[in-house]
Order: sequence, then structure tokens, then C-alpha cells
Amino acid sequence: MNMGMDMRMSIGMNMTTKLHPTHIIIHHSATADSGTVSWQAIRNYHINTQKWNDIGYHFGIELINNEYEIMIGRPITEYGAHCKELQMNRRSIGVCCIGNYDDTPPPVQLLSKLEYLVLWLMNIYHIRVECVLGHREVGEMAGFDWKKGQYKSCPGTKFNMRQLRDRLLQAMP
Repeated sequence: MNMGMDMRMSIGMNMTTKLHPTHIIIHHSATADSGTVSWQAIRNYHINTQKWNDIGYHFGIELINNEYEIMIGRPITEYGAHCKELQMNRRSIGVCCIGNYDDTPPPVQLLSKLEYLVLWLMNIYHIRVECVLGHREVGEMAGFDWKKGQYKSCPGTKFNMRQLRDRLLQAMP
């Protein structure tokens, strides 16, 4: 079996699925990355405080022991709980980059890992690059102005989504 098939099976793509994604939504945690596992703390917050059945995101990227790792969140077969506007929970894959990118730009190593994950998801689900959006972009599409405090700045004011999409286009076969 190739790596793609192994990964699809490990994240549940061989099971019945509710989610048929047309978009990938990029988020940030708006918290400092501790360099240990913050992913479980986010999962605990979503389950115990928000009273959701799991973490809201399908994937996360986090610095663990000086290396960025892709973390698996809620099953890819299930709707997300990461972006309710325009019904994106029902039609998108949520990816959270651990860190606060309102304060500093995302590290190059994080962006490289994000590009790898997003390209892989785009390939599997046939998602176009223009359908890779930042959370705040979805808010803008729904009529909210994050600059006026009507919506989140997610994935951060210093996270350049246009640059990410350009890099994805350049990396596509």
C-alpha cells in the first residue's frame, strides 16, 4: 500500500463519511506554542468547556521537541466545529496552526508543514487553491469586518493567506 492509502485508512476515509469537503479553512490557536503538546489542551477545552464531542479541527500543526508535527483532530469523516459561517463546518476541513499569528508571522518551518498537509488534502479531495481560505476570509465573505472587531482575525493578522495560496500554486504538479 502506498503512503496516501495508509494515511487515508488511518484517518477513517474507508468509513462512511458525512463530510464531503470543498474547502480547507486555516486557523491559528491565538495562543503561544509551548513547544510541547498544546493540541490536547485545545481538545480538552473544546470537549469540557465548549461541550463539543471532540476538538473542532480535523488537523493541527504544532511545534513538538523543536520539530513541527501534523496532529490529527476530529475524524475527517465528521463535520468540523471550526467555522460556522457559510456552513463551512459541513463543507470544509479545519486546520489549526498552533501559535498566535496576530503577534508574529508564522515560522517558515510551520508554513512548510502546512503546505505539505494542504497540498495532500487538495489532491485527495480535489480542492482548488482558491478554496483554501483563512477563517477571517470566510467571515468577510459572510459580511463581517474583522478590522472593526466584528469577527476573528484568524489565522492572524501576520498570516498572509495570499502568499500561502501562491506557494501552493507554485508547488502543485
